[in-house]
Amino acid sequence: MAAVTDEKSRIREHMKKLRSSIDVNTYRRYCMSIMEQCKSLGEWRNAQVVHIYVSSVNNEVDTLGLIITMLDRGKLVVVPRCSRENRELHNIHLKSLDELKQSRFGLMEPDFDTAGIIQPEQFNLIIVPVLAFDRSGARLGFGGGYYDRLLSRCSCPKVGVAYSFQEVERVPVEPHDRRLDSIITEKETIQSSGVI
Repeated sequence: MAAVTDEKSRIREHMKKLRSSIDVNTYRRYCMSIMEQCKSLGEWRNAQVVHIYVSSVNNEVDTLGLIITMLDRGKLVVVPRCSRENRELHNIHLKSLDELKQSRFGLMEPDFDTAGIIQPEQFNLIIVPVLAFDRSGARLGFGGGYYDRLLSRCSCPKVGVAYSFQEVERVPVEPHDRRLDSIITEKETIQSSGVI
């Protein structure tokens, strides 16, 4: 297991450097392409309750345009709020971008509100951040396990968004890691092979 952990750390550091090095014009172009592909997915068009991360750090694929579109279309938008104590995500109903505030870790999050919590079983779709991926649907995040725990409770389609340069031949996996159903890049929508 130590070898897997070391390999994950190596890939994470490499991808963070690659992602931080893209210029603003490339970033905007790639994000626009990814957003348009997301909006063309049948799963996205049909979903009424969508969990989506709020992009805010290190050139993550921009999700704000998708969030605005969903709010305008009357979808129920759910965004994460990190609980550092139990290393889980609280899933908060977002009604407006004005509800987002910068946390001490640089993330844009809503205030915690128990009345606004939406259970994962209610999601029709979940869109997650990706640091590295492969064609089996294996995903590498930042290492806290927050999304793996959430994905284990979701029966809805699980979609990752990433740049094509974040693809690797094989993401090292551990028993707790969860697979994505598809990954959208600026070049294509990859349906996972389902084999990890």
